[in-house]
Parts: sequence; structure tokens; C-alpha cells
Amino acid sequence: MAIQAFVNNPDKNPNIGIVERIAYGLGDFSSQLLLTPVSMLFIYYATEFVNVNIAVVAGIMLISRVFDGFSDLFVGYLIEKTKSPYGKTRAWILRMIIPYFICGVAMFSVPPMLPDVAKYVYIFLVYNLTITVVYTAINLPYGALSTLMTQDSYKRSVLVIFRMLGSTAGGTLVMMCTLPMVKHFGNDQMAWTITAAILSGAAALCFFFTFFFCHERVISAPVPEGKGNTKRAIMRLFKNQYWIMLTIAMLLVCAADIVSGSANTYYCRYFLQDDTLIGNFAAVSNTCKVIGMIVVVPVLLKIIGKRNSLLFACILIILANFARLINPYSIELNYVIQGICGFCAGFTYTCLFAMIPDCVEYSEYRDGERHEGLVYSSVSFASKVAGGLGIMISSVVMDFGGYVNGAETQTDSAMNAILASVTIIPPCMFIAAAIALCFYRLDKIYDAIVRELKERQVQNLTAAAEPAPAPVTVTAAKN
Repeated sequence: MAIQAFVNNPDKNPNIGIVERIAYGLGDFSSQLLLTPVSMLFIYYATEFVNVNIAVVAGIMLISRVFDGFSDLFVGYLIEKTKSPYGKTRAWILRMIIPYFICGVAMFSVPPMLPDVAKYVYIFLVYNLTITVVYTAINLPYGALSTLMTQDSYKRSVLVIFRMLGSTAGGTLVMMCTLPMVKHFGNDQMAWTITAAILSGAAALCFFFTFFFCHERVISAPVPEGKGNTKRAIMRLFKNQYWIMLTIAMLLVCAADIVSGSANTYYCRYFLQDDTLIGNFAAVSNTCKVIGMIVVVPVLLKIIGKRNSLLFACILIILANFARLINPYSIELNYVIQGICGFCAGFTYTCLFAMIPDCVEYSEYRDGERHEGLVYSSVSFASKVAGGLGIMISSVVMDFGGYVNGAETQTDSAMNAILASVTIIPPCMFIAAAIALCFYRLDKIYDAIVRELKERQVQNLTAAAEPAPAPVTVTAAKN
């Protein structure tokens, strides 16, 4: 039996208010309270506190992304098939809140008494339960929710800005507070578990607010007779050139950030001699990111569009990262670079996530079917593969360079490997992402596509309202 206060309201005011925007942003705030520790700090926790090999753990995380691909597609399929009084996407957010909390704690609770092999097994199982299953089952519907809240491209962009603000706040909180909290609670494995419990509890509460205040207004177009084949829908998706470009760009941008982010703690420790600087850098980066998203991004989106704004940010990030080579030991230079990269990150993620719903509309325009779940699941898969790939790249490079767990000093080759992971590899990936976006033209035709879709919807409603023609009775002539 449905709880009436939780039931979806499709007739809610189409002008999305500030409360609903903030509630939507809290969803990504919550996501970062789990994803940022796992992506950016778990390797550090595993090597320095659990004392396992960096390359083995990174390999486990990369291999797990294969399972992630199947889970993304499966959850996308479930969204397509969901019929609930709570909505197609909202229902999954509600179902996953408690498992989300449990997994966030379990991720940083590797039993210390286990032998190394058992620790690797634990990490593999819990990591897959946390990211492959639970995170996918709550974050993918959350992302698809924006496509059902409105069809207005600019309103969606505003929603994505609030989402990115939430993401920035969550990431900043994690990077600034996690290590100080761990040290406050004893700087041991139990301290990590307590810290994870606090962060996961806050995450679960925020996701509930997202579920409660955000509602689905867009009704998916009915699938015509004989067109409900999921395999056929996936094949058609691979013929959507804009989706392909966006997926490649998402993969490369996310991987570049993870490569840099996962190696950044080691960079701060061994180049700048203070691993707590990671929190200060996050604060500077995310402050500039928020300023960019609030002050500059909305203006540029209207003037030059999403694709061009994204390309502009990629170029600045490339130049800023290479600039670190001028003096990699300079804390002051790193503050400047972090500020520039943070400002540009306000563009990259806002634009990427605002472009996904546009691909949903284009897919419906071209094929006559609307597949929010499949489009989001495939792009989500790319971002999660990027997470595993990014960690694997930085970890393998550092391991190949001879990195030694917990050493007071590292060899020259290990230091060069750390430097490459934060300075050379990420900008090369951004260059590839910019190339992938060169032929993206959906911004220019999007308004015409939405007009066409609305005309089709009116035609479908008109056809459905027309009475069926009376049956014709043929009377046989009498001889």
C-alpha cells in the first residue's frame, strides 16, 4: 500500500521552485558523500591503513567496472519497466536509501585480522555490492529524474547547476573533513569506519529529501505495438551519434579527474610535504567551481551553448595542468592551478550532465521511443568505467614507478610517476575529450526537436480522443 505523502505528483507546478531545485541538488551531495571517499580516498585507506598492495586493489576496482556495465543496463531496464505510484525513478531512490547507508559503512570496515587474500576478497565483494549494485540502483534513477521533471532545456540546465553545486559541496566536505575526522577518532581503521558511518548517515537523509520534494511531470511516450524490444532499443542507441560523442567525452573527463584526484593525496604528501593540503586544495577548487557555476556558467550557456562552454573549459584545464611542471614543489602555484581547474570543472560537469537529457529527446525524436533509463545507464556506465580506469591508470603508473607503501621518502622514479599522474596524463585525456566533441551539433537543433515532439504529443492525444468509427453493417441483398 502506497504512502500517500510519498506518491508522485505529475500535476505539480511546471515552474520548478527553489525548494525542489535544492532538493534535487542534495541528491548529488549525497552521492559524493559515498563516491568521493571510494574514488579518491579508498586507495589511500587501503594502502596506509589496511596495508594491501596498491596495484591489486586498483585492479579489483577496474575489473569490477565490467560488472558495473551490466548493472547499469539492468537498472536502466528496470526504470523503463517500473510502474509505481511513487514514479519510475523516485521509487528506486526510496528503495535504496537504507542499503546505501549500510554499504557506505561496510566499504571502510575491512576486518584488520584477515590475511591479505581474504582482505582482497572482502574488498571485491563489498566494493561490487556498494558501487555495482546499490550506488547504481540509486544514482542512475536520480540522474534520470531530471528528464522527467521538465522538458525545458534551460530549466534542466539550472537543475544540473544545482546538482553540480550539491556535488561540489559534498566533494568539498569529504575532502576537507575526512582525514581530520579520521585523526580525531584515533587515526586507525576504526576511525575510518566511524567517519564513514557519519558521512553515510548524512547521505541517506539527503537522498530522502530528494525523493520527497522532487516529482516527475513528464509522461513517457507510449511504446508503439511491437517496439518494446530492449535489445533493439540498445542497438538504436548506438546509432545516436550525439550519445556516442557524449559518452566518450564523459568517459575521458571523468577518468582524467579520477587519475588526478586519486594521485593528488600522494602528490601533496611527497611533493608538498603535507597530505592535509588536499583539503585546502579541495576548498579552493570547489569555491571557484561554485563561483563559476553561479556567476559564469548560466550566462555562457545562453550565449555560446553547452558544447562550446565545455570545450572552453577543457582548453583551460589542459593549460593549467601543464603549468604545474613550471615548479611542481610550489604550494602557491598549486593553489592557483586548483582554482583554475575548479572554475573549469563547474563547466565540464554542468555541461556534460545537461547534455544527457538532450540525447534522450533526440532519441525519442529519431526513433519514436523515449528511453530515459537506457540513455542514463549507458552514460553512467561510462562515468563508472572512468572511475575504475582512472584509479587503475594512476595506481599502475605509481606501482611501475616503484611506489612503496608508507615510505618516508620515495625514489626518483616513484616521484616522477606521481607527478605524471597529476600533471601529464589528465590533460592528454582532456585533449581527447575535446576532439570527441568537435562534431557535436545537438545544441543548434534541440529547440526544433522539442517543438516537433510536442506536436507529436498533441497529435497522439487528439487521435486518442477521437471516437472510433461506427462499425459498418453490410446487409445482404434479397433475391
